[in-house]
Amino acid sequence: MAYWLTIELEHGNIAPLPSTMGTQAEGLVYGTTVPQLLKQLDRITQKLGVERIENFIYKETKGYRRLLKEAEAEGNAVLASAMRAEIATLAAQPRWHEPNIARQTIHSLKEFLATNPHILPGKDPQSTAKWTLWDLEAYDRILADLEIKGLKFAFVERNDQN
Repeated sequence: MAYWLTIELEHGNIAPLPSTMGTQAEGLVYGTTVPQLLKQLDRITQKLGVERIENFIYKETKGYRRLLKEAEAEGNAVLASAMRAEIATLAAQPRWHEPNIARQTIHSLKEFLATNPHILPGKDPQSTAKWTLWDLEAYDRILADLEIKGLKFAFVERNDQN
């Protein structure tokens, strides 16, 4: 199943890949490498003293509500309690974020990974770094445009089922 992290605009549309990414990017989608490395990248952001990418991701409660119904139907009080707590946490999350704050995170990651590509996991960290930096560049260009337009955003997890 394909999984990616896209940018949703305040008015509900998904931001397309910036045309400024070049003709060689035609047909590509952004946000496929970053979500695979989200935990590692968020550990790096903590060391760099900037917001974690995770903080900008809006998470739907729909799946948790389904699990809550199933847990209640099965009489699983422990799981039901955990799902209620998660739903309450997600309900309190901010929906929209200022692009300038996210850009600080993106810039810090780009600078760090450009000089430390070996830190990323995988058989070929250089290739992983190349595609991670490509995703980060797409995010940065989209967020810069949103900043100019005065629009807020949310990162949204997508898969080929939504």
